[in-house]
Amino acid sequence: MFLGFHFSGIAQTVTGKVVDDAGLPLPGAAVAVKEQLGIGAVADVDGAFTLTGIKPGSITLVISFIGFETQNIPLEVVANTTKNLDIKLKESSSSLDEIVVVGYGVQRKRENTGSIVKLNAKDVTDMPAPSFENTLQGKAPGVQIITGSGLSASPSVVRIRGISSISAAGDPLYVVDNIPITQDYFMNGNSGGMNTNPLATINPNDIESVEVLKDASATAIYGSRGANGVILITTKRGKKGGLRFGFNTTQGISQPTRLPDMLTGPEYLQLYEEAWVNDGNVGTPTFPFASLTWEEAQQNNTDWISQTVGTGYKQMYDFNVQKGAEKYNFYLGGSYDR
Repeated sequence: MFLGFHFSGIAQTVTGKVVDDAGLPLPGAAVAVKEQLGIGAVADVDGAFTLTGIKPGSITLVISFIGFETQNIPLEVVANTTKNLDIKLKESSSSLDEIVVVGYGVQRKRENTGSIVKLNAKDVTDMPAPSFENTLQGKAPGVQIITGSGLSASPSVVRIRGISSISAAGDPLYVVDNIPITQDYFMNGNSGGMNTNPLATINPNDIESVEVLKDASATAIYGSRGANGVILITTKRGKKGGLRFGFNTTQGISQPTRLPDMLTGPEYLQLYEEAWVNDGNVGTPTFPFASLTWEEAQQNNTDWISQTVGTGYKQMYDFNVQKGAEKYNFYLGGSYDR
């Protein structure tokens, strides 16, 4: 990486170019000033970037790029001076040696040619969410999460690399510990049907890792079932060592984002009269409720939605115990959610 700096006035401007060991530009590399929040830039297709508005003094430039080691460059910014630095980003060997799950086996990242994103346990447990797949939002490139209907056990819409079909389902295939799972179908009163969420019963604290298989090379082993992508979930196992206990608790509140406006008694009766006339009837409409008179209904303004829907209080307690030895291991976990 080559960085060229030019300073003038009180608020300095820094320009440079980011390259790898072979001298090739690294477009998309992030450059930021550690001590001054809000000052940063992203390298363009030529690896060039520009930082403006830097205050004079001691600063640290942080340069990062996926697959490369992050560089921290201390720099003394002095007005009306010019500095030039020749720096190259080195590839991160540790990230390439990371093990990822592929189909029915495992592989090192450096040996894998498919498009796979791996998330570890801390990536899916740091954020409280109603269901596991909501924790993938913003953490797995190419994965789009759309919140579901809000009904209990209703799934979120998950799309990997966009929508591949207009009429067919676009949900990815979920595989938990090498076992494919499917969405069940149930009827929702008179409004049709909807899919239940197959991941609603999975405790995020029991997940060891998540791999998202995105391209044809990575999903080929699953055939047509992997046409919309595959999400592999590996649950935790007992690790070698003494008996260990774990406990987590999460508390929060939930509120509806939007509620329908209910009709008052007079508004309902007005619409009922209009419907009576539009249906070709004449005269006084037949009152639909035997327990109320027309005059009593005029005074009835109960908003039943506000009476039955309010702020929900969520509490979740998670407990697990694990132990492992040379010839055996076990992991037992349970959760209470209300």
